[in-house]
Amino acid sequence: MTAQTHLPKIMPYGDHAMLVDWSIGEFSETINDAVHALAAKLRQSGKYSEIVPGYDSLVCVFDLAVRTGETTKRHIEDILKQNLSRKTEVDQIAEIPVHYGGENGPDMERICRAAKLSVGEVIALHSRETYRVCMMGFIPGFTFLSPAPQALHHPRLETPRAKVPAGSIGIANWQTGIYGLESPGGWQIIGRTPLSIFDSKRDTPFLLNAGDRVRFVPQ
Repeated sequence: MTAQTHLPKIMPYGDHAMLVDWSIGEFSETINDAVHALAAKLRQSGKYSEIVPGYDSLVCVFDLAVRTGETTKRHIEDILKQNLSRKTEVDQIAEIPVHYGGENGPDMERICRAAKLSVGEVIALHSRETYRVCMMGFIPGFTFLSPAPQALHHPRLETPRAKVPAGSIGIANWQTGIYGLESPGGWQIIGRTPLSIFDSKRDTPFLLNAGDRVRFVPQ
C-alpha cells in the first residue's frame, strides 16, 4: 500500500479546521510518512494556525476570517497531488537515556513473563529500534511512538495507576510511549528517563516533536 493508492478523506473538523484522515485501522509507516510530509508542506504554506499530526490523520486549523472551509479543502487536495515522499533517513536521532526495570519499570517483570524473555532481552529488544514520534498528546509532552517489537506487545493495565511519574516509558498493546508529565495512566511501565520531555518554563517546552526520531539508551 502507498499513500498515493490509499487517498485520505478530507472533512470539516469543527468550523475552523479540516481533518485529513487515511483511516487504515493499523499502523503503517508509509501512511505516517505521508502524514508528516503533508504536515511539513502545510506548515511551509503559512496558511494554517496549527497543524496536528496523528498516526494516520492530520488536523489543519485555519483562520475562518481569512479562508473558507472549501478553499482550505481545495488547498489540501492540491498539496496531496504533489510528490509527498518523505526521507526515511534523518541527520539526527534523539538519544533518550533510560533506567529500565526496578522502581523505574514496575511492569518489567510482567512483560518478561508474557514475552518469555529475561529482563536483559526485553531491554535489548526495546532499545534496538529507532522509533519515530508519530504524534503528541494526551497530556503535554506525551510521546506516542511507532510500534514496539512484536514480542513486547502487551495490553494496558486493567486498573490504571493514579500516578505515573514524568519520563516513564510504557507499552500499551503495540504502542510504546513516554509520559511528558506525571499523570494517571494505564500503560505497562518498563523504564524511566531522567530527561524532562516537557517543561513549560523552557524556551522550547517540548523536548520532542511529532516527526522526530528517537532511540532509547539503557543506563
